[in-house]
Amino acid sequence: MITISQSSRQDVHQQFGVPLSRIDVVYPGVDKVYRPLSPHEISKFRQQNNLPERFILHVGTLQPRKNIPVLLKAFARLRDPDLHLFLVGGKGWLYDDIFAQVEALQLTDRVHFTGYVPDETLPFWYNTALALVFPSVYEGFGMPVIEAMACGTPVIAANTSSLPEAAGSAALLFTPHNPEELADRIDTVLHNSGIWATMREQGWQQAQKFSWERAGRETAEIYQRALREL
Repeated sequence: MITISQSSRQDVHQQFGVPLSRIDVVYPGVDKVYRPLSPHEISKFRQQNNLPERFILHVGTLQPRKNIPVLLKAFARLRDPDLHLFLVGGKGWLYDDIFAQVEALQLTDRVHFTGYVPDETLPFWYNTALALVFPSVYEGFGMPVIEAMACGTPVIAANTSSLPEAAGSAALLFTPHNPEELADRIDTVLHNSGIWATMREQGWQQAQKFSWERAGRETAEIYQRALREL
Protein backbone atom coordinates (compact mmCIF):
# COMPACT_ATOMS: atom_id res chain seq x y z
CA MET A 1 0.00 0.00 0.00
CA ILE A 2 1.18 3.53 -0.81
CA THR A 3 0.18 6.67 1.09
CA ILE A 4 1.14 10.30 0.51
CA SER A 5 2.49 11.14 3.98
CA GLN A 6 3.81 9.56 7.15
CA SER A 7 0.75 10.93 8.90
CA SER A 8 -1.65 9.11 6.57
CA ARG A 9 0.52 5.99 6.85
CA GLN A 10 -0.04 6.01 10.60
CA ASP A 11 -3.77 6.63 10.08
CA VAL A 12 -4.11 3.61 7.79
CA HIS A 13 -2.20 1.48 10.26
CA GLN A 14 -4.31 2.57 13.24
CA GLN A 15 -7.70 2.54 11.52
CA PHE A 16 -7.39 -0.61 9.42
CA GLY A 17 -4.64 -2.59 11.11
CA VAL A 18 -2.38 -2.72 8.07
CA PRO A 19 1.18 -3.44 9.26
CA LEU A 20 3.49 -0.47 8.88
CA SER A 21 5.92 -2.73 7.05
CA ARG A 22 3.31 -3.05 4.28
CA ILE A 23 2.76 0.69 3.86
CA ASP A 24 5.11 2.90 1.86
CA VAL A 25 5.08 6.68 1.62
CA VAL A 26 5.49 8.53 -1.67
CA TYR A 27 5.12 12.28 -1.37
CA PRO A 28 3.31 14.02 -4.24
CA GLY A 29 5.04 16.56 -6.44
CA VAL A 30 4.31 20.19 -7.09
CA ASP A 31 3.55 21.14 -10.69
CA LYS A 32 6.04 23.41 -12.41
CA VAL A 33 3.36 26.04 -13.06
CA TYR A 34 3.73 26.97 -9.39
CA ARG A 35 6.66 29.37 -9.50
CA PRO A 36 7.47 32.97 -8.65
CA LEU A 37 5.90 35.29 -11.22
CA SER A 38 7.20 38.61 -12.46
CA PRO A 39 5.99 41.89 -10.94
CA HIS A 40 4.27 42.64 -14.26
CA GLU A 41 2.32 39.36 -14.20
CA ILE A 42 1.27 39.95 -10.60
CA SER A 43 0.24 43.55 -11.25
CA LYS A 44 -1.81 42.53 -14.29
CA PHE A 45 -3.64 39.82 -12.33
CA ARG A 46 -4.31 42.23 -9.47
CA GLN A 47 -5.78 44.82 -11.83
CA GLN A 48 -7.85 42.28 -13.79
CA ASN A 49 -9.44 40.98 -10.60
CA ASN A 50 -9.63 44.32 -8.77
CA LEU A 51 -7.65 42.94 -5.85
CA PRO A 52 -6.45 45.07 -2.93
CA GLU A 53 -2.77 45.69 -2.39
CA ARG A 54 -2.64 43.73 0.86
CA PHE A 55 -4.40 40.42 1.40
CA ILE A 56 -3.82 36.98 2.87
CA LEU A 57 -5.13 33.84 1.27
CA HIS A 58 -6.77 30.52 2.05
CA VAL A 59 -7.15 27.91 -0.68
CA GLY A 60 -9.53 25.00 -0.17
CA THR A 61 -13.13 23.85 -0.10
CA LEU A 62 -15.33 25.38 2.58
CA GLN A 63 -15.93 22.48 4.97
CA PRO A 64 -15.46 21.81 8.71
CA ARG A 65 -12.00 20.20 8.62
CA LYS A 66 -10.57 23.31 6.97
CA ASN A 67 -11.05 25.12 10.28
CA ILE A 68 -12.18 28.40 8.72
CA PRO A 69 -13.91 29.68 11.91
CA VAL A 70 -10.55 29.85 13.69
CA LEU A 71 -9.06 31.73 10.74
CA LEU A 72 -11.92 34.24 10.84
CA LYS A 73 -11.54 34.77 14.59
CA ALA A 74 -7.82 35.31 14.15
CA PHE A 75 -8.37 37.73 11.27
CA ALA A 76 -10.84 39.72 13.37
CA ARG A 77 -8.17 40.16 16.05
CA LEU A 78 -5.75 41.84 13.66
CA ARG A 79 -5.67 45.61 13.97
CA ASP A 80 -4.99 46.13 10.30
CA PRO A 81 -7.95 47.78 8.52
CA ASP A 82 -6.26 47.69 5.10
CA LEU A 83 -5.69 43.92 5.19
CA HIS A 84 -8.14 41.64 3.37
CA LEU A 85 -8.73 37.88 3.44
CA PHE A 86 -9.60 35.90 0.32
CA LEU A 87 -11.10 32.43 0.68
CA VAL A 88 -10.48 30.73 -2.65
CA GLY A 89 -12.45 27.54 -3.22
CA GLY A 90 -15.92 26.14 -3.68
CA LYS A 91 -18.57 25.30 -1.12
CA GLY A 92 -18.30 21.91 0.53
CA TRP A 93 -20.67 21.13 3.39
CA LEU A 94 -21.77 22.86 6.60
CA TYR A 95 -20.54 26.15 5.19
CA ASP A 96 -23.51 28.37 6.10
CA ASP A 97 -22.06 29.05 9.55
CA ILE A 98 -18.93 30.47 7.91
CA PHE A 99 -20.91 33.17 6.10
CA ALA A 100 -22.86 33.92 9.27
CA GLN A 101 -19.64 34.26 11.24
CA VAL A 102 -18.25 36.79 8.76
CA GLU A 103 -21.33 38.94 9.32
CA ALA A 104 -21.25 38.48 13.09
CA LEU A 105 -17.61 39.59 13.21
CA GLN A 106 -18.42 42.57 10.95
CA LEU A 107 -15.87 41.47 8.37
CA THR A 108 -18.03 41.57 5.25
CA ASP A 109 -15.99 44.41 3.74
CA ARG A 110 -12.68 42.60 4.13
CA VAL A 111 -13.42 38.87 3.80
CA HIS A 112 -14.06 37.74 0.24
CA PHE A 113 -15.35 34.41 -1.08
CA THR A 114 -14.28 33.72 -4.65
CA GLY A 115 -16.01 30.37 -5.08
CA TYR A 116 -14.36 27.84 -7.35
CA VAL A 117 -11.50 29.22 -9.45
CA PRO A 118 -9.78 27.46 -12.38
CA ASP A 119 -6.59 25.63 -11.43
CA GLU A 120 -4.58 27.68 -13.91
CA THR A 121 -5.28 30.84 -11.88
CA LEU A 122 -3.96 29.44 -8.60
CA PRO A 123 -0.30 30.40 -9.24
CA PHE A 124 -1.48 33.99 -9.67
CA TRP A 125 -3.47 33.91 -6.43
CA TYR A 126 -0.50 32.56 -4.49
CA ASN A 127 1.91 35.09 -5.98
CA THR A 128 -0.36 38.06 -5.35
CA ALA A 129 -1.08 37.21 -1.70
CA LEU A 130 1.14 38.32 1.17
CA ALA A 131 0.83 34.88 2.77
CA LEU A 132 -1.13 31.63 2.65
CA VAL A 133 -2.89 30.72 5.89
CA PHE A 134 -3.82 27.04 6.13
CA PRO A 135 -5.48 26.14 9.45
CA SER A 136 -6.85 22.72 8.43
CA VAL A 137 -7.16 20.14 11.22
CA TYR A 138 -6.69 17.20 8.86
CA GLU A 139 -4.97 16.74 5.50
CA GLY A 140 -3.63 13.69 3.73
CA PHE A 141 -0.79 15.93 2.60
CA GLY A 142 -1.79 19.58 2.09
CA MET A 143 -1.00 20.54 -1.50
CA PRO A 144 -1.70 24.30 -1.09
CA VAL A 145 1.21 24.47 1.36
CA ILE A 146 3.84 23.40 -1.16
CA GLU A 147 2.10 25.15 -4.06
CA ALA A 148 2.30 28.46 -2.21
CA MET A 149 5.90 27.82 -1.19
CA ALA A 150 6.85 27.03 -4.78
CA CYS A 151 5.47 30.47 -5.69
CA GLY A 152 7.59 32.13 -3.01
CA THR A 153 4.63 32.88 -0.76
CA PRO A 154 5.10 32.59 3.03
CA VAL A 155 2.93 29.93 4.69
CA ILE A 156 1.29 29.83 8.11
CA ALA A 157 -0.17 26.39 8.83
CA ALA A 158 -1.64 24.27 11.60
CA ASN A 159 0.81 21.99 13.37
CA THR A 160 -1.33 18.88 12.93
CA SER A 161 -1.74 15.79 10.71
CA SER A 162 0.52 15.89 7.65
CA LEU A 163 1.06 19.65 7.48
CA PRO A 164 4.39 19.71 9.38
CA GLU A 165 5.69 17.15 6.85
CA ALA A 166 4.73 19.32 3.90
CA ALA A 167 5.91 22.56 5.49
CA GLY A 168 9.14 21.33 7.05
CA SER A 169 10.85 24.17 8.90
CA ALA A 170 9.84 26.73 6.26
CA ALA A 171 6.41 27.68 7.64
CA LEU A 172 5.20 29.25 10.85
CA LEU A 173 3.03 26.64 12.60
CA PHE A 174 0.32 27.17 15.19
CA THR A 175 -2.06 25.17 17.38
CA PRO A 176 -5.13 24.64 15.18
CA HIS A 177 -7.81 25.70 17.68
CA ASN A 178 -6.02 28.78 18.98
CA PRO A 179 -7.07 31.95 17.11
CA GLU A 180 -4.92 34.15 19.32
CA GLU A 181 -1.81 32.21 18.38
CA LEU A 182 -2.76 32.28 14.70
CA ALA A 183 -3.31 36.04 14.82
CA ASP A 184 0.14 36.43 16.35
CA ARG A 185 1.69 34.32 13.59
CA ILE A 186 0.00 36.37 10.88
CA ASP A 187 1.09 39.61 12.52
CA THR A 188 4.68 38.33 12.78
CA VAL A 189 4.87 37.48 9.08
CA LEU A 190 3.21 40.63 7.78
CA HIS A 191 5.02 43.15 9.96
CA ASN A 192 8.57 41.82 9.91
CA SER A 193 10.10 42.20 6.47
CA GLY A 194 13.12 40.09 7.40
CA ILE A 195 11.01 37.13 8.48
CA TRP A 196 8.77 37.52 5.43
CA ALA A 197 11.75 37.47 3.04
CA THR A 198 13.37 34.52 4.82
CA MET A 199 10.15 32.51 4.67
CA ARG A 200 9.84 33.19 0.96
CA GLU A 201 13.29 31.76 0.30
CA GLN A 202 13.03 28.83 2.72
CA GLY A 203 9.59 27.96 1.42
CA TRP A 204 10.79 27.88 -2.17
CA GLN A 205 13.64 25.59 -1.15
CA GLN A 206 11.23 23.31 0.73
CA ALA A 207 8.95 23.03 -2.30
CA GLN A 208 11.84 21.83 -4.47
CA LYS A 209 11.89 18.60 -2.43
CA PHE A 210 8.58 17.56 -3.97
CA SER A 211 8.65 16.62 -7.65
CA TRP A 212 6.56 14.27 -9.77
CA GLU A 213 9.76 12.84 -11.20
CA ARG A 214 10.79 11.74 -7.72
CA ALA A 215 7.29 10.46 -6.96
CA GLY A 216 7.24 8.42 -10.15
CA ARG A 217 10.68 6.95 -9.50
CA GLU A 218 9.83 5.97 -5.93
CA THR A 219 6.50 4.45 -6.99
CA ALA A 220 8.20 2.37 -9.67
CA GLU A 221 10.73 1.12 -7.12
CA ILE A 222 7.92 0.03 -4.80
CA TYR A 223 6.18 -1.85 -7.63
CA GLN A 224 9.42 -3.57 -8.57
CA ARG A 225 10.00 -4.63 -4.98
CA ALA A 226 6.45 -5.95 -4.71
CA LEU A 227 6.89 -8.01 -7.88
CA ARG A 228 10.08 -9.54 -6.52
CA GLU A 229 8.19 -10.60 -3.40
CA LEU A 230 5.49 -12.48 -5.32
